[in-house]
Amino acid sequence: MKIIAGTVVAGMVLATGAVGAVAAQTATSPTALSEAQAIEIALKEVPGTVQETEFEREDGKEIFEIEIVTADGVEMEVEIDAASGTVLEIEQDDDHDDDDDYKKGDNKRAG
Repeated sequence: MKIIAGTVVAGMVLATGAVGAVAAQTATSPTALSEAQAIEIALKEVPGTVQETEFEREDGKEIFEIEIVTADGVEMEVEIDAASGTVLEIEQDDDHDDDDDYKKGDNKRAG
């Protein structure tokens, strides 16, 4: 009986370790969205030519920042949540000046 009980306990310890390893793997797994997918989403929102793509953590979220130049030469930046693919913000990037920023859904520019 002692050998069987010892085997069960050892099996439970190994199973718990495996669950812990899976949880750790999930916590550090790559984003749900690839860079290519983020670019595709950004271009649907702001047609143009992609100039730069950045991946960073902002306010606890992993985001892609996609810089796009439109057909009329306006430089725009689209922020996309890397986990969900949600467009978080679209803003005009005017020499890193916040005067021309506006968010998706706004019909007017802040200023």
